[in-house]
Amino acid sequence: MKFLVCLSLFSFAVSSPLEQVKGIDNYFPTSFVRAAGNHGHHHVTPTDKFVGFSAGLTKMLKTNDTDLVVYDRVFLNMGNGYDSSSGVFTCPNAGTYAFLVHGVSTATSQLNLDIYRNNNYTVSVFAHVNNGYASGHQSIILQLDQQDTVFVQARGVSALYGQRNEVYSTFSGFMVVPNIGRTGIVTTPPPMGNIIG
Repeated sequence: MKFLVCLSLFSFAVSSPLEQVKGIDNYFPTSFVRAAGNHGHHHVTPTDKFVGFSAGLTKMLKTNDTDLVVYDRVFLNMGNGYDSSSGVFTCPNAGTYAFLVHGVSTATSQLNLDIYRNNNYTVSVFAHVNNGYASGHQSIILQLDQQDTVFVQARGVSALYGQRNEVYSTFSGFMVVPNIGRTGIVTTPPPMGNIIG
């Protein structure tokens, strides 16, 4: 059964974007629910399980220590997890998520940001140059439970570049795989086999 899950992941990852969207509804029940012990009776649809967001900064932003960065232009918010008034992503469905942060500093300023999960530090973004603009980016994959939060917070004084028609600083996240148990209740994912190396 573990081999079936791995094979399904591979075939899903290499299909075209259109095939991925068409196949989401049938993909999760056969791969994850059945592998977790369900006999194909739980139905998962893209609207009730898939989560993804992307937001950008449309203004110059000078932050002080511990200020949350609020990315105000929302490009995508599937699952309605991202709040553009607070800058906080609240996980609507448990699973494994990937997060990406990219920032550009204003001229001769530094970029120093941290990514937090539930008020706990995870990773940083840093960039600085003496002349011109600096850019930095970071990505991380996290296991989230429902209602966990992820946000970007300034460390020290940072200055992010942004304009209404020039969005360079972004915060994005998406579900890589949901956690679905044998009754459709959120659990940890089934083991994928031994890791060698």
